[in-house]
Amino acid sequence: MKRFLPVLGALVLVAAVVGAVVWQRPEASPEAIAAGDVVLQHSDGSLLWRSGQPETPLVQQVLRELGTTGTSLDHLRAAGGALVVTTIDSKAQAGATEVVRQLAAARPASITAVDPANGSVRAYVPGLDPAADYAGGVVRAAGDATRPFGSVALMRAAGVPESAEVEGRRTDLLATGEALLRPLDVATAYATFAAEGVHHDTHFITHVTEAGGKTLYRAATASRPALGLDPGRSKEFAARVTEELRADPLCGDHPEAACLPVEVKDGDVVRHAWMIGYTPRLSVVVFVGAESNVEVQGRPVTATGLPNDILRAFRSKLTTW
Repeated sequence: MKRFLPVLGALVLVAAVVGAVVWQRPEASPEAIAAGDVVLQHSDGSLLWRSGQPETPLVQQVLRELGTTGTSLDHLRAAGGALVVTTIDSKAQAGATEVVRQLAAARPASITAVDPANGSVRAYVPGLDPAADYAGGVVRAAGDATRPFGSVALMRAAGVPESAEVEGRRTDLLATGEALLRPLDVATAYATFAAEGVHHDTHFITHVTEAGGKTLYRAATASRPALGLDPGRSKEFAARVTEELRADPLCGDHPEAACLPVEVKDGDVVRHAWMIGYTPRLSVVVFVGAESNVEVQGRPVTATGLPNDILRAFRSKLTTW
């Protein structure tokens, strides 16, 4: 990349792709709650999961967040059951799943999409292996994805946690010189730029209702100026970064899309690659692992190759973006 932007004394690296999205959400009747059942729904009311079924990595993320709301799966089951409405958009989730299956079935790959307006996770496809989570269950060197922030302090202010639970243990994300991040963290951080410097806590749950209809929890919608600045300076800073990231031709003809392709290498071999893109309506991160130098469809893994193909295919599944 040849363009750099000064960011609080640091250089900001620039680049590449994505679109955001408004989905048409079909009406759906709430799932009936049997005694002791806990039901997870998509944001449109359709069934995502019911207690007793296998727990996918997405379900595990929701249940982990449920534990931070003052309740738990076991507690809700013992209390007679509950309905947990998630932020996941069923059409975006289905589209992202299909894209990963078609283009990256043999690769560690994920798609994560966050709504900058409120921090809602709209799509979370952590790969096709039910035992692995390549969106929120792995940490990888973020490389130049961290450059627009200029410092660890600004990454904390943009919503990146100092540590996270990864593979059953707490893992420091920002404690070393090289930031080790989850794709979920990267989508969260760039959602702050998409929201003009305003941060909303990323979350999977909208609200929880007991079997009798009483609301037990509802996600807060509080926001704050991010990047360690006052509202005016945060907005200006985010606008400068976004303007630079919109300049790359990989962003296509969408006037609001900003994008950044990132490769992390060992010598000349790509270890893994990211494609980051956002508009005011969606922050999307595609992650593709490349632990070996095996080519995909005759091509080596590069940020502008398979990750970009996945992003474009995901956008094509959406009604608008």
